[in-house]
Amino acid sequence: MINLKKILKEEATWYFLALAGLWILLYMKASVIIDTYFYMISLNILIFLFSYIILKIKNKLHYYSYVVGCAFFVVWLIFYSICDLRSRSLKGYLTKQLPVLFYIPTGSGGRWSSSGIRIECKGNKRKISTTHESDSLYKIYGDSVINHIVVRFLLKEPFPDVYYVDSVRITYK
Repeated sequence: MINLKKILKEEATWYFLALAGLWILLYMKASVIIDTYFYMISLNILIFLFSYIILKIKNKLHYYSYVVGCAFFVVWLIFYSICDLRSRSLKGYLTKQLPVLFYIPTGSGGRWSSSGIRIECKGNKRKISTTHESDSLYKIYGDSVINHIVVRFLLKEPFPDVYYVDSVRITYK
């Protein structure tokens, strides 16, 4: 019975670390737009292959899922960190007006959905927080408020087809 408690404690530690790593990656990805699948495919193939090769040589394949999880977190954290560091030294450019897909005002949307302005930039859908001014415009215009919101990003390109969102500019017509 003691061994079972020890195993469950170790498993819980791995799962906690995986959830913390996932949260950090989601937070860092919020500022990065990848316009191609090249980076995703190549980095993930490297993660799976190197983990398999190293563990096959060491004859420890029963740790494969743990090592892949850690390698996934480390590789993507390094990629997003390099994007962030490189973007600090680059000049950005302001996008044209981005299409607003729909608007969910503050206080509506139910328990699991959140308010926000949903936009599309370089094929990726993004959510931007609503403001007091946009909510007051929603009360006036209703669902047609999307025609009165102008959203622009200040983008930097640290790698080809990888864009870093430096800031968001929302104006109103």
